[in-house]
Amino acid sequence: MKRALAAILIILCLSPAVAGDHHDVSFSIGQSSYRWPEKGISVSYGINIGLTGRMELGLWGISEAVPSPFASNMLGMELSFSLLGSRSTASKAAGSGISMLLSVGGFYRTDNGGAGPIVSISPLSVGTPISGRRERILKTGVGYDAVNGEVIVAFSLISFDWYLRGTWRDHSF
Repeated sequence: MKRALAAILIILCLSPAVAGDHHDVSFSIGQSSYRWPEKGISVSYGINIGLTGRMELGLWGISEAVPSPFASNMLGMELSFSLLGSRSTASKAAGSGISMLLSVGGFYRTDNGGAGPIVSISPLSVGTPISGRRERILKTGVGYDAVNGEVIVAFSLISFDWYLRGTWRDHSF
């Protein structure tokens, strides 16, 4: 368990170094839960790497913070598609500042070894890589834990993305 979390943290830290010239990279943190009703507080964290003007790859985790830190974790990877316009132009011109994101991917649960596919939607996303910041509001995902035969509902009230690469500072004016 500790080795898996350490490997994920190393990948998250090295991802900006391997991104291509036109790919933006952001670090995200927010509030999330995947057990309902939640009997504590969970946090979400991750990294997003822009692949094209409308698509990005997300590596994320949701971990219990209270009452038992990291006793329950859900780790995942997903491809997100911007539904209302280009999220990035890979230039100093900003993409669509307000959008919706549709995501498809998979997850793994450390508390019971569950894994399976997940589909989620972020009905409101405000910000762009050029501005250096983005907020994703009311992200809701539904997944199927094929190992344990359970339906998983993941919900995030709000999460914040801070762009490490691909902002206005990276483009000459």
